[in-house]
Amino acid sequence: MLKQDPESALKGDKHPDPLVEIEFWKNKSDNLNAICEQLNSERIKKVLKFLEQNKSTYTGPFSKLQKEVQAARTEANENFKYLQTLTGLFGQLTDLGKEFTEIPDLFVPIMHMILLIWTYSPNYNTPARLVVLIREICNAVINQCRKYIDGQ
Repeated sequence: MLKQDPESALKGDKHPDPLVEIEFWKNKSDNLNAICEQLNSERIKKVLKFLEQNKSTYTGPFSKLQKEVQAARTEANENFKYLQTLTGLFGQLTDLGKEFTEIPDLFVPIMHMILLIWTYSPNYNTPARLVVLIREICNAVINQCRKYIDGQ
């Protein structure tokens, strides 16, 4: 779960749209929240207490893993919170029933929202994150062009 990366959706012959990015962070957030809930359960606390009392070599690595899970959870929750503000605009961008001539009107609000996310998000403000999102937006535009332009 910790090693999952949204860029993996772009590998191979896949051409995901930006809604896939939002879905990725939603799923990662949900999964990590569930894992943290399990890690904070009484059963796990009892196991950790037992390990600490017996000076187990597993105590340190498990504690480190808990911190990594918590950090990944925070990142996923924040990324989903910020990206979900783009759901409506991305829905319009990927709607193949939308008239092609209406698509350019979406660029300014989409770019403005991305700028706000870049500015205020504590985690989604790296070039690597932005590159994935822009590539997915490009895929959506290409799909709209393919629908609009006759292949003949």
